Amino acid sequence: MIQSVDRALSVLCQFNAQVRYLGITELSQLLDLPKSTVHGLVKTLESRGFLTQNPENGKYQLGVKVYELGMVYGNAVELQSAAKTAANHLASRYEEAVHLAIYVGGLAVYIMKTEFKGKLVAFPRVGASIPAYATAVGKVLLAALPDSDIEKYREEELFPFTSNTITNRDSLRAELAKVREQGFAVDNEETLKGIACVGAPVFDRQERVVAALSISGPVEKILGESHPQLVMDVILAAREISRNLGCPV
Repeated sequence: MIQSVDRALSVLCQFNAQVRYLGITELSQLLDLPKSTVHGLVKTLESRGFLTQNPENGKYQLGVKVYELGMVYGNAVELQSAAKTAANHLASRYEEAVHLAIYVGGLAVYIMKTEFKGKLVAFPRVGASIPAYATAVGKVLLAALPDSDIEKYREEELFPFTSNTITNRDSLRAELAKVREQGFAVDNEETLKGIACVGAPVFDRQERVVAALSISGPVEKILGESHPQLVMDVILAAREISRNLGCPV
């Protein structure tokens, strides 16, 4: 266990519904730590948005970053519930792994994984995060962002996972335009050799893309003769999840 991380988390854990504001002295007493140590922890947390100082009393309270992470968690739980049935049906039909992912800071973060009974897939696991440009779900999520966000990518950030990974910004821009037009994305051995993936967008009640659903498996199966039907089934499953979230699709 890393002591500094543990201490920083301990600072955050002192706040609750009854205790909204705490000063350096109070935190020092609660944590049995020197004021200088607490001051450093608090200022670091404040700089990252996890704490903010109240101008009226000079004490600290939880910052907006805590709220943002809470919203991410809450949305993930809702998404998992909405996606469970459709994901199970899709995994059973094709006997392959189905994933649900959200976008967090340039990464596709996997929040749900459904596997066909007896066919376990080690990667990606729930909680794993992969650069969005290298995955089908990630490309779906990137395609929903404003062009200005895509322009923030620098060439050196597009490092290759395989020889098929997109490593050029112009190529990525063209790929995302294609995803927007056709309504789904394909990962052709771009993260792992021998593995392909098809992803489609999931919308919320405001018709915003909030997640992406995908199915992955051997290239010859995902991109083989059944590919057109598989694409349609992934899109239909994503639409079912969207309807469960209140989207009028």
